[in-house]
Amino acid sequence: MDKKVVIVGAGIVGLSTAYYLSKSGVNVTIIDSTDGKDNCSYGNAGYVSPSHFVPLASPGIISQGLKWMLNSKSPFYIKPKVNKDLMKWGWLFKKAATDKRVKAAIPVLHDLTIQSKQLYEQILEDESFDVGYQDAGLLMVCQTKEALKHEVELVDVANQYGLGAQKLSREETEKLDPNVQYNMAGSVYFDCDSWMTPNAFMKQFKSLLLNMGVKMNFNTELQDIRTNGNRIKEFVTDKGSYQADEFIIAAGSWSPLLMKHLKIDIPLQPGKGYSFTLQDSPVMPKLASILVEARVATTPMLQGFRIAGTMEISGVNHQVNPSRVQGIIDSVKKAIPDFEGYNFENIKPWAGLRPCTPDGLPYIGRTKAISNLLVGTGHAMLGWTMGPITGKLLTEEVIGQTPSIQSSLLNVERYN
Repeated sequence: MDKKVVIVGAGIVGLSTAYYLSKSGVNVTIIDSTDGKDNCSYGNAGYVSPSHFVPLASPGIISQGLKWMLNSKSPFYIKPKVNKDLMKWGWLFKKAATDKRVKAAIPVLHDLTIQSKQLYEQILEDESFDVGYQDAGLLMVCQTKEALKHEVELVDVANQYGLGAQKLSREETEKLDPNVQYNMAGSVYFDCDSWMTPNAFMKQFKSLLLNMGVKMNFNTELQDIRTNGNRIKEFVTDKGSYQADEFIIAAGSWSPLLMKHLKIDIPLQPGKGYSFTLQDSPVMPKLASILVEARVATTPMLQGFRIAGTMEISGVNHQVNPSRVQGIIDSVKKAIPDFEGYNFENIKPWAGLRPCTPDGLPYIGRTKAISNLLVGTGHAMLGWTMGPITGKLLTEEVIGQTPSIQSSLLNVERYN
């Protein structure tokens, strides 16, 4: 196949797409405005999470979010500002946060996450990557009975989908992970989840793609998109122009800004998350866990113990807000007594932007308005989980195969 494709975005979605296209004989070039060393795919919690089958927009989240917004250290924060895109997104989010919409979304998210996990395992086996992959499950640690009650409500639904969820007492949790003691009422364990060290995966994936002949041009900014009728003729960057048969935008939180060149509206807000990795952690749990009340993720990785959290909607910026980081630290000290005396002064907080759609489902597929443009973005907290399946679905579209997963809920132009 002598097809040429240009992809904007060198995160996990862009690289996964390049991988499957290249294996199908397609000539691939990736362009990215950064130096390619620090997008959202590097500092995340590394989870591959079929357990996260409930979309971000779900009943109850709005009232909870309003309470959180009053607290500068809370897990969720929207910076109040008069902004047309943000107001539209908020209105659409409210419309999507219904039982009916959530019930429709669950099977789609289930299929995406399960198939993506299988694809990760296939890549790791085929390419012999060493990324600290652990298929050992995820603990949802609840400090209060209220939080535990809410988590347990999901167990039956999870088990209907074969996700191996179970409620554990404090004693059962400590037996499963004897390396750490939590202040808790109990936990919910999902044996379907796995994790890895994302920066290790990205480094090895990038090297592999270069060996496969994929061209990568970093520090290259897309400035204009030239069209001819309903087709893209070329991408114009600050380093020259790129012609191709097909063009793919997989630029995470920057995607809507690029789509505006084509007058295609994809409502999306960047949800900033923070993380830091401790080389000298006082504990090294056996299992990855989420501290439920604080929405803080903890992961034992190759380079240390990674702690990640918060969802801050404050525009496209990487500024680190110290009170948000302090909120994460406070939550860890409260949940894991071993951290009470730990000195967090020397941590290096990292910030990344998760692209959040109003309904909690990604935009994946070909656009109707422009016949040779495809989009893969909007995965919110599941970007790492869904990288490979998104790449595979986009590849199937490009090479003319029927996509393995089809749903109108993933349509790129569903809000146009």
